[in-house]
Amino acid sequence: MPPSEASLVSVIVPCYNYAHFLREALDSVMAQGYQNWECIIVNDGSPDNTEEVALEYCKKDQRIKYFCKENGGHSSARNFGIKNSLGKYILPLDPDDKIANYFLEQAANVLDNNPTVKIVCFETQLFGESNQIIKMPDYDLRSLLIVNYLVNTCMYRKKDFEQTKGYDESMLGFEDWNLWINILKSGGSVIELPSIGYYYRKKDVSVFNLFLKDKKRVFRDLLTLYNNHVDVYEKYFDSPITLIQENEKMRRVINAYHQTRTYKWGKKFYKLKSLFK
Repeated sequence: MPPSEASLVSVIVPCYNYAHFLREALDSVMAQGYQNWECIIVNDGSPDNTEEVALEYCKKDQRIKYFCKENGGHSSARNFGIKNSLGKYILPLDPDDKIANYFLEQAANVLDNNPTVKIVCFETQLFGESNQIIKMPDYDLRSLLIVNYLVNTCMYRKKDFEQTKGYDESMLGFEDWNLWINILKSGGSVIELPSIGYYYRKKDVSVFNLFLKDKKRVFRDLLTLYNNHVDVYEKYFDSPITLIQENEKMRRVINAYHQTRTYKWGKKFYKLKSLFK
């Protein structure tokens, strides 16, 4: 499809104190075979040299746009970027992560040709302090209500986003989970394409890891999630306590599975599969 006919994709890159990783993320966007994209960098009041790096890339490619705002947190920066985007499709990308050069083309093609599909993602390859490969289980709304198995770098339609209140700026670690439920609770499906398309930088110290260690904050955000979607949760769970118990049970099952021989052999198989590709 000629670039002029292709759907515009807006890649949203919020950045706070990650200027030292930002170039890798932007290089992965510029390497896309799909040409009809814009990349919106949102400097969320970062004290480092985010602006310097962002303006450097704006000079390299006019499709890259730079905004600076007062610090308001990750969700605030994403919402700001999407509000100022022009694309039919949205792809959030954290400044320390990367995407494969076929991500935009293949994901946009799915949304172009499948109106009932609302979210598209790829298999995830960790890098940095781990090389684990992560695959999404078959999508089911009830299981997604229990635990978020979707990564934050998924492509979705801007019109679906505009039917929600956006990323919940009161949440510290579950804002993307909250958005997925908002988009999917009225119907629609999720597709994970069968190849590695998203590269997630694994770090021992990160905002999300610190969040998970704060049990009181995790509990509070789970309650916020429940209250935000009480209408759909009440169809599947008796109370928010049931949800939290199911969430903990699911996490224990996942952690136990990661220790099995089947899972470890599966990791080796997918690593070989990736090398052959």
